[in-house]
Amino acid sequence: MTEVLNFFLKYCLPFIVAYLLNFLMNKFLSKEMLRGKIHLIFLKGIIIAVIWAAAALTALSGIPAFSKTWETAVASSGIAAVVLGLAAQSTLANVFAGIALSASHSRPFDIGDRIMINSYDPGFVENITLRHTVIKTYQNEIIYIPNSIVGAATIVNYTQEKSFSYPIDISVAYGTDMERAKEIMADVITAHPKHCGSRPSVLCRSCDDSGVTLRALMETADFKDNPIACSDVRIELMKRFSEEGIEIPYNKLVLINGKE
Repeated sequence: MTEVLNFFLKYCLPFIVAYLLNFLMNKFLSKEMLRGKIHLIFLKGIIIAVIWAAAALTALSGIPAFSKTWETAVASSGIAAVVLGLAAQSTLANVFAGIALSASHSRPFDIGDRIMINSYDPGFVENITLRHTVIKTYQNEIIYIPNSIVGAATIVNYTQEKSFSYPIDISVAYGTDMERAKEIMADVITAHPKHCGSRPSVLCRSCDDSGVTLRALMETADFKDNPIACSDVRIELMKRFSEEGIEIPYNKLVLINGKE
């Protein structure tokens, strides 16, 4: 009975304590609670790693063979440090890059921000771990990018602006009352419930073979509202132009059935 108890205390109890501490941290410091606090999320990851490492070392220290090996390793710590440093060079680079990304007051992004890193598809920052940054794209794809790459990359952050704008283009036929078409376009955009900011300016983007392309910006407070708002505006513009007799040019196919 005593041997079983000693075995439990030496080898099982450290991992049970580590599991309980990990469970409590995940419960009281959830991702939702830490949203917008990327430095705390990264610090949480470091603490969890230290807890499990301490549990493993505590359990292994009860093994005589490991204790002797550990004493030998400490005695030759200089050589061991060089070997471990070379072996874990990539891992350490990711850890230190993660610290730089999350601890800086001028950090380039936070959890929930919409960003684009180099040539990767833009998406939302889901998490940052000791090794990688997690991005969720618009297609619900999860991208894991090593922190060392993120730290050296060019990052575009779309969330730091207070609003998001996207251009809406629509063509009208030559001969159209351009001032009236521009007025209708500005009215439709301004009337949309998700539109924010001032009345948009409508400009001539190009003069094409079939018509004149007008452009205006649809500005919304939240990026997630913008695609639907742009779709609503395009549909409403087609209705209003039809009511006003303004033609939207499009290619027509005419079939002629000739008789010899």
